[in-house]
Amino acid sequence: MNVNRKYKLIGLLLLAVGVVSIVSIGVGQEAGTTVEAEAPPPPGKIEPQADRILREMSEYLKTAREFTFHAEITYDDVRSSGQKIQYGGKSDISVRRPDRLSAKFDGDERKSRIFYDGKTFTIHDIAKNLYAVTEVPPKIDDTVDLILDKYGFTVPIADLVYADPYAILIENVQSASVIGTHAIDGVPCRHLAFTQEAIDWQIWIAEGSQPVPRKLVITYKNEPGSPQYTARLSSWNFQPKLSDKTFIFHPPAGASPIEFLPTQQKEDEK
Repeated sequence: MNVNRKYKLIGLLLLAVGVVSIVSIGVGQEAGTTVEAEAPPPPGKIEPQADRILREMSEYLKTAREFTFHAEITYDDVRSSGQKIQYGGKSDISVRRPDRLSAKFDGDERKSRIFYDGKTFTIHDIAKNLYAVTEVPPKIDDTVDLILDKYGFTVPIADLVYADPYAILIENVQSASVIGTHAIDGVPCRHLAFTQEAIDWQIWIAEGSQPVPRKLVITYKNEPGSPQYTARLSSWNFQPKLSDKTFIFHPPAGASPIEFLPTQQKEDEK
């Protein structure tokens, strides 16, 4: 999994979508019926069944030319005292491969949007009515990487919008196991658990003909307080008939442009 977390929700990006490289907390797992309770694999083992289920989900997303989904997000802010404060928000994300992406976030700390039209990437802070625009590559994957590497921003639930989600998700995984079958919002899901060097993460994937992810929990185990980030995913639509307008930013009245600052420049100005 591609994890580049920062405590500062820099940018309008997180302002825009709320799914960021931040510490986050998960809401409690919804109760469900466990079909099977399997012992965790020994360190370093990736169970074939867990790998297969993750691959099937990724292949399903990979074949979709365009789709939309909704995310309910919670995350932890760990104070210097060790106290955890939970924040949250909701995000609606639209994808048209290979070169269109938009997301809207309405949360406790920010309300904002991002737009990618195949040429430019725009972040709009709705509350402050500020926006930043930068030229980017003509593919979602390359744009997500550039925005992360150059500006230090992460795109909402970026792992799921890449052309090959499996390759991104399985990267750096040390162990993987099937926990059982649990219901998320009434939908039976295969519950998988993964470990990496800096994080542990869990994903709930719907059973049946549409194996979409329904919940994601990330635990930043090496950070003080082991904060968590949780996203509950719903309203998947693979025939949204998105128009070009969905991905084009039109500055609202009174909006002011600001400059995108590369990560190094931001560090130098601190």
